[in-house]
Amino acid sequence: MGSMTLPKELPNINFSLQDLKPGSSSWASTCKQVRYALEEYGCFVALYQQVSPQLMDNIFGQSRDLFDVPLENKVKNTSEEPFRGYIGPNPLMPLYEGMAIDNVTSPQETQKFRDLMWPNGKTKFCEITDLFAKLLGDLENTVEKMMFESFGVPQEQYESLASSNSHLLRFLKYRTPEESDTVIRFPSHTDKNFTTIVVQHDVGGLEVQTKYGDWISVESAPSQFLFMAGDGLQVWSNDRVKACHHRVKHCGDKTRYSLGMFTFNNGVFQVPKELVDDSHPLLYNQFDSRGFIRFYTTEEAKKAKSPIKAYCGVKN
Repeated sequence: MGSMTLPKELPNINFSLQDLKPGSSSWASTCKQVRYALEEYGCFVALYQQVSPQLMDNIFGQSRDLFDVPLENKVKNTSEEPFRGYIGPNPLMPLYEGMAIDNVTSPQETQKFRDLMWPNGKTKFCEITDLFAKLLGDLENTVEKMMFESFGVPQEQYESLASSNSHLLRFLKYRTPEESDTVIRFPSHTDKNFTTIVVQHDVGGLEVQTKYGDWISVESAPSQFLFMAGDGLQVWSNDRVKACHHRVKHCGDKTRYSLGMFTFNNGVFQVPKELVDDSHPLLYNQFDSRGFIRFYTTEEAKKAKSPIKAYCGVKN
């Protein structure tokens, strides 16, 4: 493109096609779209009708109920890993509250979480959450498989990376600010994990930044999900894909509920040799994603212009 701008709309990619199977022509063309969108924007909107409007209503109904449980139950949502348990409103983010189910694609984890939040049980919570998590996990696996294929990285490397991935489902709530001005409810950042799928419902507010610095608003629409690259994918792709900067802005006077499906890689990986060549010299040493998240909480990371480069960048 001659001028330094990208279209003000994100690429939309349809994952609801009937014959979207490896080897089909629709698979091949979707692979190309995935690669283009990730290289140009670091994200795209996935149209994914496998998650029905009714399932969306159900999961957000459960989410509202979840934030109504007493604080003494919420704080039982803990984790040894940073950022994975309950996060209550704090001076830096007074409007934000979040809870998470780690390894959400294992039904026993959903059950454990439900028993902490609702010791007397909760109708349909597990059934709805398990189905939702399974469908989003399937979407993530499909995109990841397409990404490996479109970059010419062998399928067995996909399988080895995917086998050490886990999914975390975070329930998010953003309260209405006191004054009616537009405010940032969650400041601009990149995600520290591999990939993220963001689910909005009746209140939008999510914005992503293009590589030229423009902000694009991501509308909330049925069966549409924002798929984003995190820092882990930036490393894996040797900077061909940049982690997506995003923030939550809010106009209006509604409480905003949203969901995030975060894919974490629990192993150690390195940039595939297929992604290193003369025009893309190796930029990163091997990457331990849990190590990186712990590093991210340190003073050194806070001072670094790019925490990911400080953690495992190749020093020239």
